[in-house]
Amino acid sequence: MGKGCDLIVVVPVVIFGRMEKVGNQMKFTFARAAVAVLMVGTIAGCGGGGGDAPAPPQQPPPPSATLAEKIAAAAAVAANDTSTNSTSAFKVLQDNGVAAVTVASPPKVNFTVFSDGAVKKDLTVSNVRFAIAKLVPGTNGDIDQWVSYINRTETATANVGPGGKPVLASAKQATTENPGAAQASQLVFNNDGYYTYTFSLDITDPAKTMGVTFEPNRTHRIAIQLSYVNRAGETVRVNPYFDFTVDASGKSVAVTDPAKTRVMADIASCNGCHEKLALHGGGRVDTQYCVMCHNPGTTDANSGNVLTMQTMVHKLHAGRLLHTQKAAGGEDYVIWGFRDSKHDYSEVGFPQDLRNCSVCHDGSNPKTPQGDNWKTRPSKESCLTCHANNAGSSWNTSHTLFYNGADPKAQPNSTCVACHTTGALSPARVHFNQVEANSAKYKMNIESATFDSAARKVTVKYFLSDPTNNNAAYNLVTPDCTGAGATLSCSNQTRFGNLRLYLAYQNLVGQSTAVTEFSAFNNGGSAANVFAYKGTNDGSNKYTIDIPLPADSAIAVAAGTARVLSIGQIKEPKLVAKSAADPRPEALPPELVNVLAQNTFKDVVLSGTLTPRRVVVSNEKCNVCHGALGATSGSNTLANAFHGGARNTIEACQLCHDSTRSSSTVMTNGLNLRESYHFKRMIHGIHGNSKRNHPFTHGNNIIGPFSKDGFLTAAGLTLTGETVPAGTPLPPGTENYAAEVAYPDLGLSCNACHVNDSYKLDRGPLGSNVTLRVTGTDPRTYNVISPQAATCTACHDSPQAIGHVTTFGNASFGNRTQAQSLLTRETCTDCHASGGFKGVDIVHGLR
Repeated sequence: MGKGCDLIVVVPVVIFGRMEKVGNQMKFTFARAAVAVLMVGTIAGCGGGGGDAPAPPQQPPPPSATLAEKIAAAAAVAANDTSTNSTSAFKVLQDNGVAAVTVASPPKVNFTVFSDGAVKKDLTVSNVRFAIAKLVPGTNGDIDQWVSYINRTETATANVGPGGKPVLASAKQATTENPGAAQASQLVFNNDGYYTYTFSLDITDPAKTMGVTFEPNRTHRIAIQLSYVNRAGETVRVNPYFDFTVDASGKSVAVTDPAKTRVMADIASCNGCHEKLALHGGGRVDTQYCVMCHNPGTTDANSGNVLTMQTMVHKLHAGRLLHTQKAAGGEDYVIWGFRDSKHDYSEVGFPQDLRNCSVCHDGSNPKTPQGDNWKTRPSKESCLTCHANNAGSSWNTSHTLFYNGADPKAQPNSTCVACHTTGALSPARVHFNQVEANSAKYKMNIESATFDSAARKVTVKYFLSDPTNNNAAYNLVTPDCTGAGATLSCSNQTRFGNLRLYLAYQNLVGQSTAVTEFSAFNNGGSAANVFAYKGTNDGSNKYTIDIPLPADSAIAVAAGTARVLSIGQIKEPKLVAKSAADPRPEALPPELVNVLAQNTFKDVVLSGTLTPRRVVVSNEKCNVCHGALGATSGSNTLANAFHGGARNTIEACQLCHDSTRSSSTVMTNGLNLRESYHFKRMIHGIHGNSKRNHPFTHGNNIIGPFSKDGFLTAAGLTLTGETVPAGTPLPPGTENYAAEVAYPDLGLSCNACHVNDSYKLDRGPLGSNVTLRVTGTDPRTYNVISPQAATCTACHDSPQAIGHVTTFGNASFGNRTQAQSLLTRETCTDCHASGGFKGVDIVHGLR
C-alpha cells in the first residue's frame, strides 16, 4: 500500500458478562469490552512511516440511578437523619427534581423522613401537622413578618380575662392544618421513598384564608410538626421546614439567598437553657416553626395581647422586670391559652442580663442571617417589650415630650429607625453591659501556692492581669488607697479593694482525706483569707502573700488537699451607655459599678497526697444560662446579683456553702428542721422546683407545710410556739424560689449542669446540716441529712420520698448526727447505681 492509503480493520472483540436483575428489570453487566468495533482510519506513511495510534474504544456511561436509589442513598447518610437535620426532608427531593411544594388547588407537599439510615415508611396523618406562610417584607421601618395562610377566629369566653372579662370579643389567630382520620387519604406514601400531602385548604382563595392573598413571588415557608418513633423506641419530635418561591408552573423554587428569608434566632441558642424547647404539648420544637403562627396576625382575645414572636418571647423573658416596674409604667404580662388557661409571666426572670441580646440573636452565626437585626432594625414590636412603656414610665414621658404631646406608641417604626440605628442611641451602644463586657480586662492569676507546716501558712504568688493588653499586670494599690506598709488600706470602694484570696480546706474531725470535701469555712476557717492588695509587690506588679492557717483544736483539724481561691469584683466608675465615643466617658454624677473579675484557684497539699476536690459541675455550663455567675439577672439590678457579683465561680460557692451551712430559718415541709444551704442541696432546691412539693425558701420562720405558691396547707407554728392558721402566706421578706425560679429545661437533664456524668454517683462524704449553727460548737453533733439523701430529697421532697430514703436507703433526714452519719453506709446505690435496674440515669429518663 502506498502513503496515505486507507486501512479498514475489523477487530473481533470477545464479550464477557452476565445477566443481573436490577430493580424489576434484567440487565446485562459487562466484564470487559462491550461491543465489536469497526475501526476505520487513515494510516499515514503506509510505506513504513509512523502514524497516530488508534483511539481506544469508548465505554458506555453507567446507567443513571433511579429516584428511589437516590433517596435510599441519602437516607444512609447519617447527617441527613431527620431528627437532627431540619432541611433534608425537603432538600433531597427538591435537589432530585421533585418539587417540595406544588401550589395548584389546593397545595401539595412532598417530603421524606430519614430515620436510622432508612426511609421511614409508616407515617400516618396522626404523625403530622402542616403550616404554610408567606414572608411580607416590612416597609417604612416595619418588621418583616410571616403571614399564615391558615387562620381561625378565637371567640373569647365571657368571664375570662383581666379583671374577669376579655379585652376582645374575638380575635384572628394563625394555626396549622391538622389532618384527622377523615383526611387519611390526603397523606400518601410513594414507592420511591417519599410522602405527598394534599392540603384541604386552597391557599389561592382569599375567602378561605381569611383575606390573606397568595403571592407566588414572595418567600414562602412550609413546615411540619412531625413526630415518629425511631428504632430505639424513642419518640422523635421535629419541625422540618423549607423556604421557597413559586414559579409560573406552581412548583417550588428553593430560596438560597439568606437575605430573602427571615431567621432571627437559632433553636440551639434557645436550647442552651431549655435543652429542648417543647411547647404546645411538646410538638413545637423549633423557632422557625413557632414564627409561622406567632406573627402579627395572631392575637389573644382574652388579654388583647398580640402574640407576634418577638413581642411575646421578649415579654416572657422580661416578665419579672416588667412586674417590678408596674408602678412606673410596667405590667404583669399575662396571656390565656388553651381552654382559657391563664399563664402569668410576672415572675419569670431571664437568668442573665437582658441586655445580652446576642445570646439569642447572633449575626455571626450562619444559621441566623438576620441575627443582627436587633442592632439595625429597631421596632416597637421588639423594643417596647423589655422597656416599660405605659403611662408613668420614663420611656413614655420622654417620648411624649419628643413628639410634642402625641402618643409615642402611635408613631410609625420609621421614627424608631431614624433615631436608633446608628450613633449614641443605637441598640448596640445603649445595650452596653459594663459588668460583663469589661470583665475581659481583669484576670486573676495564681502562679503557685505552697504550705509551710512549721509556720502554718500557705504562701501564694499571684497577679491581676489585663488579657486585652498583652496580659499586663495591674498595680493593686491604687492612688485612692491610704497609708503604707502595715497601715495600708484600700477600701471596698477602691478599684481593687474587694479582691481577696481565701483558703478552702477540710477540718472536720474524723473526716477522711480520701475524698476532698471542704468543711472549714463554717467551722472556724472563714478567717483564712487575705486582701490581694496586701501582698508584697516584686516591682513588676506580681505579688506574694501568706494566708495563715488557724490553729487546730478539739473540733477542727486541718488536713488533706486545700485550695486557694480568688474572690471579689472590680469597682469601676460607671460609663455612659448612650455614647458613641470610644472610650466611653464616665457618667455624671459619678457612680461605681461592680465589674466581674475572672477569678481562679490553685490546689495545695496540707497533708498526704494531692487529691483535688472532684469536679461535679462547670462554670461554663452554668454560664450558658447565667451569662456570668454573680452578675445581674432577671430585672437587671444589682439587688438581683448574688453577693454583689463577688462570687462568680462554682469553686467560690463551694467554699462557703459547705456541709455545715444552714439557715436560721426553717424548711417548708412541716418538719422543725433548719433549711440546709449546703451547695448541692441549695442548688438542686432552687432549680428543682418542678419536682418539689414544698418551696425552697430563704427567710421562712413558720413550722408547717407550705404549697409551692407559698401558703400553709395546714396549721403551723412560729419559732416561738404561736399557732398559725392554714392559708397563711410565707412571712414577708421570705424568698420563695419555687414562685420565682422555673428551671427552663423541661426534662431536668442532669448533664445540663453536671460534667463527666458526675450526677450518677454522689461521692460527697458529709451530710447536710439541718440544725441551727452555734459558734464554737462541734459540727459533728449537728443533725444532718445523709450525703446521697441530701441531694435526692432536694428535688424529691415529698413525705413518701423522705420515707423511702430513710427506710430503704438507710439514710438519715435530720435524725442522725454528722458523727453518726460518717459511720453509717447509705444503701441507695444498691438499687439506684447507674446501670442498675433503677439506676439514676434510668429513673431520670437520661440516655
